[in-house]
Amino acid sequence: MILTAAAYFFGGLAALATLLMIFQRDPVKAAMLMLAALLSTAGLYLAFSAQLLAALQIILYAGAIMTLFIVALTVTPAAWRDKPSKARFRKVLGLAAAAVILAELLKVSTGLKTMVFSPEFSETGTLDLARDLFGRFAFQFELLSLVILASIVAAVALAGPQNKPALQTTGGQPGPAPAEKKGAP
Repeated sequence: MILTAAAYFFGGLAALATLLMIFQRDPVKAAMLMLAALLSTAGLYLAFSAQLLAALQIILYAGAIMTLFIVALTVTPAAWRDKPSKARFRKVLGLAAAAVILAELLKVSTGLKTMVFSPEFSETGTLDLARDLFGRFAFQFELLSLVILASIVAAVALAGPQNKPALQTTGGQPGPAPAEKKGAP
């Protein structure tokens, strides 16, 4: 009963965050809504007793991919981010593409309901994967956390105030100061 309620809660939260993300104009708010969707997907994995998938979801997607998005947003000039799309055709084309993708997803999901899984299915695959990832590849996982930390530090450094030298202008054109011109009388 509690697991079913948790699955519905996290599923609804993921769907709501995804819908809000799609219609969000501010890219930073959209990235935070994407983070909420990714974390609620990890909650879904926990509700379905897939702890390894939940851990990988948080480490890889919520950690690494979202850090990459935030770094990309900080280095993107504000003039490119804040430019609203004026083409009505693009909006209609985007809605048509979304409708086609939704129809395909519904078609695939109805096909999966009728699929019969073989009795040879084994649940030891995730256990073997966990032993490999947290056993043999523990160093690589720790190295990944350092890469994520370095990218967060880089994002903070890039987003901070930048000290740019002031350009001296002559007649509205950038160039050397008047005293620096050669051949001046």
